[in-house]
Amino acid sequence: MYSLRLLGGVALEGPSGPLSGRVAQRRRLALLALLGTAGDRGMSRDKLAGYLWPESDEADARHLLSDSVYVLRRALGEDGILAVGEFLRLNPELVWCDVVDFEAAIRREEAGEAVDLYAGPFLDGFYLGAAGELDQWVETERRRLADGYAKALESLAERAESASDYPVAVERWKQLAAHDAFNSRYMVRLMEALIAAGDPGNALQRAQEHEHLLREELGTEPAPEVLELAERLSRSWRRSRSPAASRSQDCRRGGRSRRSGCGRGGEGSQRRPRPGLSSSRWL
Repeated sequence: MYSLRLLGGVALEGPSGPLSGRVAQRRRLALLALLGTAGDRGMSRDKLAGYLWPESDEADARHLLSDSVYVLRRALGEDGILAVGEFLRLNPELVWCDVVDFEAAIRREEAGEAVDLYAGPFLDGFYLGAAGELDQWVETERRRLADGYAKALESLAERAESASDYPVAVERWKQLAAHDAFNSRYMVRLMEALIAAGDPGNALQRAQEHEHLLREELGTEPAPEVLELAERLSRSWRRSRSPAASRSQDCRRGGRSRRSGCGRGGEGSQRRPRPGLSSSRWL
């Protein structure tokens, strides 16, 4: 059994390890990627030739395609690539493809399996340069599969919240925030999960980092929902660290004497903010 991994890069492996040489030439890997995402329906020879050799005339492009199919069949077995009329497709009994399994998991609504299969962006770092239409196809597929991953992650996060499993929800929202760091909606949901998990300080820190990222990279402000939630948390944080609140806490804890500051103002009862956060407008 051979494995074709297209998520997080591109790799073709056989029973003895990664394949190299003529079979691993970039256009042949691109041909495998086209067939891998086409699934059972396959893709026509004309379309494949047009994607991979746009600079060649039709006869030369089809000849180059035939040559590549021959090289791949020698490596994968004659039945590794099946032909049905003018259409070619991968044989799933001989070549496993992560994209095929990922999309099948999405259709079955097996979000956990889909998330586990998603090792990174589709064909990450893979470009042919001269083949403009193919590069556009790669970008379209990359966005489509990334959207499927994000929806699966969001499903898992909301499922954890429904079960009041906030630590798991936090981890899922963190994954989404890492997947799309500019998405303010994900940031709000992460902050809310952190608050529910009893970690409002970290929620405020996340808001500060998100604001800094958007300003530095895009020159914009976070969505109003992020700003409003951060302001509410900031007010609560400041109240909890006010001298009066600190004295009240100290007195409740140990019934300390008036000398320690209970019942009146006292320097010993004040708490200092956490270091490193004083420059924030929220902390």
